[in-house]
Amino acid sequence: MQANRPGEIIRFLLECQALKFGDFTLKSGAKSPFFIDLGNVRTGRQLDVLGEFMAEAIRDRFPETTIIFGPAYKGIALAVSAATSYWRLSGRDLGLIFDRKEAKAHGEGGSYIGTQPTASDRVLIIDDVLTSGLTKREGIDSLRRSFGVASADILVVVDRRSKSGAATDDLQFSSLLDIHALSEYLAETGDTRAELIQKWWETA
Repeated sequence: MQANRPGEIIRFLLECQALKFGDFTLKSGAKSPFFIDLGNVRTGRQLDVLGEFMAEAIRDRFPETTIIFGPAYKGIALAVSAATSYWRLSGRDLGLIFDRKEAKAHGEGGSYIGTQPTASDRVLIIDDVLTSGLTKREGIDSLRRSFGVASADILVVVDRRSKSGAATDDLQFSSLLDIHALSEYLAETGDTRAELIQKWWETA
């Protein structure tokens, strides 16, 4: 399985119903002809397949990673599957950390669970989608405040930004799939929704 084959990833997301086409209203209130819901990747086999895609991307794009951070909530399962698959793929045992939506005052307490980074660690944030980049920047800022992490990279499954979407020049960022790859795949397979996706990218 090669993580640089968008068609395989798209077919997988369709199989899991994690990629849907229709008339959707996003959290921002904007309209979209497609919707990404990685919460539908919800079985052991499905998470294993997605984990392999992400592990190959880590190997090829972020080889200096020492710790994977999965933001609550969807990022947690993605980070676990990526870390497990990366161990199987490379033999490198990466640390794993995730956060709580609300800090815990009892027991071990705190806002984070797992391997605590140091300033020398290279942290990779793994999440489902990139829309504005705001939550990713907030995650990086929190890691810096909490652990003194100098920098963090970002890997998402889908970069769903439109042409006018937020810039990510300040982020070390990569995705398994973006809108161009989705539109090209649909066009290659004779799916008329390719034009709809391309038009959305240009005008949204």
